[in-house]
Amino acid sequence: MKILYLHAKEFMYKPQQHVKGVPRDEVSTEERRFTDVLVLFTTVERGDWDSREEKVKGLLEDLKIHLDRISVNNVVLYPYAHLSEELEEPRKAFRLLKYLESRLKEIGIEVHRAPFGWYKEFSIHVYGHPLAELSRRF
Repeated sequence: MKILYLHAKEFMYKPQQHVKGVPRDEVSTEERRFTDVLVLFTTVERGDWDSREEKVKGLLEDLKIHLDRISVNNVVLYPYAHLSEELEEPRKAFRLLKYLESRLKEIGIEVHRAPFGWYKEFSIHVYGHPLAELSRRF
């Protein structure tokens, strides 16, 4: 799993079109806006589903530390297949993202999951501090 952490002053996305052949995520297609949020551009790679417990545990530990450092407790989990060429099968990737969402909620992090399997318009205004942009691999 590859994740780009971006501490955003403002973040907006709007689903545009469902991707054919990908599980249909039955979530709102309304435009969503957030302020002072950590956006997690998340790519689920081949094999991540099979090692999900280890991957998610590592992510949660790292994320809690990072959220404390930037004094934020809300994240947007944003499916983003563009960080790898070794993608997990879509159904497994979708299940992993939903599992990650539930684990984040369990530990008290406010989380919003952007829809999986949609082309989305987005805009982002990232802060300029040293911890605003980080790349992680789990």
